[in-house]
Amino acid sequence: MSADRAIRRQHAQALLDGLHPRHRGDWPAALAERARYSVLGRRHLARSAMQSVPTVWAPDQERWQTWHEQEPWLLWPHARVAAFTRELGAIALGPALRLLVERDAVLFVRETLGMDHWRRSQSVNPWREQAPEAVRHMGQAVLQRCERDAAALSAAIDERGSIEFLGHAERAGPALAERLAGAYAIPPPSPCSKECWLPPHAVAALLRERAAHDRASAVMASEAEEGAE
Repeated sequence: MSADRAIRRQHAQALLDGLHPRHRGDWPAALAERARYSVLGRRHLARSAMQSVPTVWAPDQERWQTWHEQEPWLLWPHARVAAFTRELGAIALGPALRLLVERDAVLFVRETLGMDHWRRSQSVNPWREQAPEAVRHMGQAVLQRCERDAAALSAAIDERGSIEFLGHAERAGPALAERLAGAYAIPPPSPCSKECWLPPHAVAALLRERAAHDRASAVMASEAEEGAE
């Protein structure tokens, strides 16, 4: 197999893996998961996806590798895109979350977010100074609207994260925004870049942080394998 063909196959597989299951056709979840691990199964899943999100399969968008340095999410599976989306939502609501002092409220939000995302919301400040008051107030409005409804708060955090992520993708290029939109069952209406709370550089910086962590992890794994030989 030529290197060019291998790269195209790699990116087609990454695209398929990154899509929300809704865009892979009306397949039972267990069957779709099994199909991902066979050539024939992937072919059928891809045909379903082409009908649902045809634009990202267009020939002039095959060479996604030109964006990989800046957009490592292009090779992420759907679960990782979803986790990063939630992280962005938590960070965007961070200024409001850091104002919570009541123990029950803190425990409720921490349990809804998950410990890792809660810690990121408390420790990451993407604004070079203090967060704008408007962001704090909008975050407080979300918390008040959701009250103690865990499902509502979870959905609101994911929605906020998807707006921030898609806003970043829109600024990077229309093709990337179309690609990322396929990771969501129902993406928020565009343009998202006008609805973002995070500063424009924030998502790119967080992606660079993730890429650096991945490279470090790969080096450590390689060294561990060499040491075991």
